[in-house]
Amino acid sequence: MTAVSPASLNRIVGAVLALAVAFTLGFVVRSQFPGERESAAVLEAAAVEVLREAAEQRQSAAVGVALAAGTQQSMMLPESNRPVKVHDVAPQYPDLAREARIQGVVILKTLIDDEGNVADIEVLKSLPMGLSEAAVDAVRQWKFKPATVDGTPVPANHNVTVNFKLG
Repeated sequence: MTAVSPASLNRIVGAVLALAVAFTLGFVVRSQFPGERESAAVLEAAAVEVLREAAEQRQSAAVGVALAAGTQQSMMLPESNRPVKVHDVAPQYPDLAREARIQGVVILKTLIDDEGNVADIEVLKSLPMGLSEAAVDAVRQWKFKPATVDGTPVPANHNVTVNFKLG
């Protein structure tokens, strides 16, 4: 089996989408001849259906390539298939940050493994005085219902926001 890189897959899927759009537009133009006219609603529904099917095929192919390659890349999963937090731990507000009255948001990119554990964390937006570290320490203890593809748990990236606000 030949491995397909995500970049190659994106080019292939882009070409398929371009063909789908061209086909749809050609259908619209041809239907303007007398005797072949269809309502705008029917044409719009057909175009939407073609694009929806192409998007679903693209997602399925990308997930298949990522799983076959054993990679843990970020996948665009439907809302119902994404990781869901089932247990969290509140971060400890560092005394130094509290005294300095530092407030804000820390944004973390996490990798949730197929068992719902936080396997990796990358800080996307940090705060000073130990707040980012406190956020990372807390999120490492969180537990998730893992992401699924066709009902099978899979690793997936998931962004997490931790708010620090003084009472």
